Amino acid sequence: MLQTDIAQFYPSIYTHSVPWVLHTKAVAKAATQNMALAGNVLDKELQACQLGQTKGIAIGPDTSLGIAELLLSPLDERIRVECNPVGGCRFIDDIELTFRTLADADKALTRIEALLGELELQPNALKTSISELPVALESWFVTSLRANLPASMDASKSQWIDYFNRAFELARENRSAGVLRYAVAALSGVRPSDSCWDLAQRLMWQCVTIDPGCIRHVVDVIATYRQLAQKVPDCNIAESAVDSVIRSSATAGHASEVLWSIWAAMYIGFHIGPESQNSIAGMDDALVASAAMFASTSTPVFSQPFDSPIWKSWLQQDCFLEDRWLFVYEAYKRGWFAAEVATSQIAQDSNVAFLNGVGVTFIVDNAHTNYLPQSATSGGGGGGGY
Repeated sequence: MLQTDIAQFYPSIYTHSVPWVLHTKAVAKAATQNMALAGNVLDKELQACQLGQTKGIAIGPDTSLGIAELLLSPLDERIRVECNPVGGCRFIDDIELTFRTLADADKALTRIEALLGELELQPNALKTSISELPVALESWFVTSLRANLPASMDASKSQWIDYFNRAFELARENRSAGVLRYAVAALSGVRPSDSCWDLAQRLMWQCVTIDPGCIRHVVDVIATYRQLAQKVPDCNIAESAVDSVIRSSATAGHASEVLWSIWAAMYIGFHIGPESQNSIAGMDDALVASAAMFASTSTPVFSQPFDSPIWKSWLQQDCFLEDRWLFVYEAYKRGWFAAEVATSQIAQDSNVAFLNGVGVTFIVDNAHTNYLPQSATSGGGGGGGY
């Protein structure tokens, strides 16, 4: 079995490779300004999303998933024809192929490196391996954790402790495997007893302080318990854990963890303390700023209004053309920092007027009141993963 993925896939995509794939490299290079070629139009628009850069495309939008398939679907066919695998699959940039012999797999890897090179891409050496079959059907830690999963409803405190002891042990053995994220997500089908509820919350929030990426899973599991088992979250425990995450993540510029922390506070209903709020106000990130301002004006998450000099500095003439345009637009639409918005003259931008005129917003106002995790709407999964 040959397993590999593409190193820094979305940040490494060369926008000119889109017309290469659609029209061949020879045709595309001979007609770089011909906007009758669909590839050139896509190339230009992708550059516009990245301030004119030809290296990298946005991570997250569904349009980027489409570009990924446009580039890699032809690669699938060439691998099938030129590498002759017995079977295999690709999920976005993760590739897994099986071969009859080790020699066939070695040759295929060499050929795949060349095919990716034609698109200015390369395999991730750290995630590339050739293994003799049979191989494990799932991650090594999943089987161990599943065997220790607390029994639904009647698990004792010792069972909960044993489960998390095992999870912490496995997480120390491989810090990059996402062990704690799986450990928390797998609990969606478990229902802690009243006597174990306080302990269960503390253990899940402890996972967040170790791996902040766990926070979305902790919130979903707690929401599932609240919806299906009428368990009331302990806001003091949640507040303490999230405060720790924000104060460590904000100074490091880890926007994702801070965004999930704000979401957790809004959804579960606890406060974010003044020191953490000050840390958030110092972040140079438009999405964090937008989420924080929305939370502060629509919920009691923050005890005082935001007065961030950094965020105000984005509100200047032609600011809608700069990196922080999303925050700028929401500030204009929602009345944040009204004096600075007026000085920036953003209202005179025709693009802003169009977006506002048709009611565009990038924030779902009632998300934190209407959201239900999938495990809550499906009745839980009996300990399924994520």
